Amino acid sequence: MPSEIQRLVDELVTEMKSGSAPAYRAAMKRLADTARAGGPESLTAAVDALAPLLPGLGGDFAMTAVLAGACVEWGASPMALADVLPRRASEAMMLNESVPEFWGKAAPGRPLPEPVSASTGRLVGTLTGATRWRRGVDKNTMTRIALSWFDMEHWLKALITVMGDAGFRAAVPGDVKAELREHAAAVAHRSQPAAWVGALAAVLDDEPLEVIDPRTQRGYALTMSGVGDNGQLHILLADRLVGDPGQGLVAGDRPARSWVEAATGGNPRLGPADPAIRCFRLFDGQGAYVSPEGVPADIGLLDGTRVLVLHPPNGHYALQVGRVFEDMMPNLRLDRILEPAETERRIARLAPAVENDLMAD
Repeated sequence: MPSEIQRLVDELVTEMKSGSAPAYRAAMKRLADTARAGGPESLTAAVDALAPLLPGLGGDFAMTAVLAGACVEWGASPMALADVLPRRASEAMMLNESVPEFWGKAAPGRPLPEPVSASTGRLVGTLTGATRWRRGVDKNTMTRIALSWFDMEHWLKALITVMGDAGFRAAVPGDVKAELREHAAAVAHRSQPAAWVGALAAVLDDEPLEVIDPRTQRGYALTMSGVGDNGQLHILLADRLVGDPGQGLVAGDRPARSWVEAATGGNPRLGPADPAIRCFRLFDGQGAYVSPEGVPADIGLLDGTRVLVLHPPNGHYALQVGRVFEDMMPNLRLDRILEPAETERRIARLAPAVENDLMAD
């Protein structure tokens, strides 16, 4: 079956070179149907064969990346994409950011075309045809910039699919993740998928976390992986830490099972009828409020470790979504309860909570 997959990928390349959109789409469907029928081996073979093609693709042909992502959803290994897809998605966001500036110089006063295929020719022609303001940008680069207006979200859709895999995230270099966050932040105001990619690029894996409860003078050492946002972290912390004070845990009401399931492997949407109510407010070791809307990577470091300080809740802060990324499985492990001397030393280093944030209720 893998040899048949390679033949169909070669056929797909031929149709891309022909420039025929209908023939390209038909070749994509033949490849998808055959790979899916062949199971994980054929799906992985398809991803392996498609990965080297991705850096050179743009425009409608970026749908090839979406097909590779779909193969991963159906059971393929994503690892062949680790060296190419994050970089190509980062580039697409970087180029996309510059499109309004270039368009404004090439077609002052005219609205940007909608990012749909029917507008591709007009945008590409306008940007590549205006030579007087291009500042040395060659025609091929300008074409790639123009195409990013239409293909960026294809790259992002594929990347969102594979970044849920812990092994894939581990294979993406830290500098590439930093670039993804930077470029995603620049275009997130007009692209929700970019905002999601930025959050996924910030996900921490095998990250040490210390939690201090000043009321009981107790501390906890944990390790977290695959936690998408701080709302999910709130639920998981309550599940791991709230329990019998006689066993060294935090006194309080245990989170409902439905909340924990929503934060882990169940339906992530709780809805208004059964929202998760947070058990405490969180501040970091430097005294900054840790908002449920943020991500764990934003928790400040204290002596090289992310530290959370538990404070009693004010009112009922409701969370209607248990996890942002449905296919990313989190892990928050309570490794040990800190020795009293360790906790005392940590508490002595904590900055006072800065409770001037109106949302810290």
